[in-house]
Amino acid sequence: MSTAQHTTGEAIELPWHAEPSFNCFGCSPRNPIGLKLRLKRLPNGDHAAETTFSENYASYPGIVHGGIVNVLLDEVMGDTLALVHGLLAFSVTLRSKMLLPLAVGEPYLTVARISGRGNGVLHTQAEITGSDGELHAMATGTYQPIRSEQARKLMQLDDAAFGRVQHYFDHGTGES
Repeated sequence: MSTAQHTTGEAIELPWHAEPSFNCFGCSPRNPIGLKLRLKRLPNGDHAAETTFSENYASYPGIVHGGIVNVLLDEVMGDTLALVHGLLAFSVTLRSKMLLPLAVGEPYLTVARISGRGNGVLHTQAEITGSDGELHAMATGTYQPIRSEQARKLMQLDDAAFGRVQHYFDHGTGES
C-alpha cells in the first residue's frame, strides 16, 4: 500500500497512533496487514486520504475488493469525526454506492466531511475519485459516539490504556 496521488492540504498525525493498544486496520502504522492511511486536512476543512492499493487487497485480478473499498470510506469518515470532535465512534450505518471499480496500482483520493448531527448520532459523507477526477464510490455514514463503559468492556482496556484514551469517550452530540 502506498500513496501516489498528491493533493494540497495539511498532513495530520492522528493522536491515537501513539497509543500501543490501538491497532486499527485502517489507520494504524503498526498493523502489518492494514491500510496505514495517512490523512490530510484540505483547505476547505474536509479530510482526505490518498491511497494506492496493492494486489494484497484485490478480489478479482487487478480489482480492489469491495469490502476494502467500504473500509476505506468508513475509516476516513470515522477519522474525520475523531479529528473534528475529539471523539471515537462506532459505525451504525454505512451506505455506499460503487460507481466504478477501483483498480490495483492506481491512485485514489477519498474525501470525507461531517454532514449533520442529531438524535445522539453524527452523520458523514465521503467519495472516492481517481487521478482523473472521475467518481468511483460514494458513501454516507451514521456514527454513535463510544461511551466509557463500552470502551472498557468491548476494547478490553486496562486502567493505564483507558486513562490515556478516556478523553475520546462520553461526548454528547446534540440534537441539531
